[in-house]
Amino acid sequence: MTIAEIKKSMTDMFIQNDDVRNKYGLKDGLTFEDQFSTVSIENILFFIVATCMWVNQQLFSQHKIDIQQLLNEQKAHTSNWYAHMAKQFQFGQDLIAETDRYDNTGLTSEEVEKRRVVKYSAAVESLDKSILYLKIATDSNGVRQPLSNNQLTAFKAYINAIQDAGVRMQVINDQADDMRLRIDIYYDSLILDQDGKQLDGENDSPVQSAIRNYLNNLPFNGTYTNQGLVDVLQNLNGVEVAELKSAASRYGYYTEYTEIDAREIPHAGYYKISDSNLILNFIPNEEIL
Repeated sequence: MTIAEIKKSMTDMFIQNDDVRNKYGLKDGLTFEDQFSTVSIENILFFIVATCMWVNQQLFSQHKIDIQQLLNEQKAHTSNWYAHMAKQFQFGQDLIAETDRYDNTGLTSEEVEKRRVVKYSAAVESLDKSILYLKIATDSNGVRQPLSNNQLTAFKAYINAIQDAGVRMQVINDQADDMRLRIDIYYDSLILDQDGKQLDGENDSPVQSAIRNYLNNLPFNGTYTNQGLVDVLQNLNGVEVAELKSAASRYGYYTEYTEIDAREIPHAGYYKISDSNLILNFIPNEEIL
């Protein structure tokens, strides 16, 4: 609260008191300022008290900030803290000495946001809790992708500067995990054709678009599920049955595809799928006799 707000809260109560109103002959509908001069002893006293209360409020606020800073400096940080701090990294800018903060004086919020190249992050502990994996990615026209080599080098230097002593960390800045899907689509012949195109001409690839939207809209480092994908497809107009024959993924170009058993979290934190790996078999859903 400002000094004026504190003073007003006191003067409003003052002029509402019946004894005060009778003693001063105050009138209804008029404010304190309407009935007391700025040089009156009452106005001066209220201003002095409000100022003292405001100063006391500022002292307590600063004390809280100081205590919080001491706690932050002395305690080990959580994995969520590392994920948050990854997004605070500003490419091409140095930290304030002996801190984990930047001096953004003179920069607009747009300029600061442009320097924050890490748009997605997740921190995951290894099973034995000996290593903290920090997964990161940037964004280019709505497409998740790794940081450039220069950005990654600077980011690692930033992490080394802010991390707690003794924390073993590995930064994962990889290309998206490569997905491969084989799906039988039993379709309504009144809505889709044998290639999965809408007969009304509105969309030539509704199934393919739905699959990519599902993968692209998963939270960063979120869990993919076979059932979730099937549910999305079977809610699609014209798709009556979606039978997932195979779902597999790989990370890195030299690893083999591994079948996904019900669910999976991507190694890189996100997926991609090429046209050649999206294998759809469109089957008219004829009545079973």
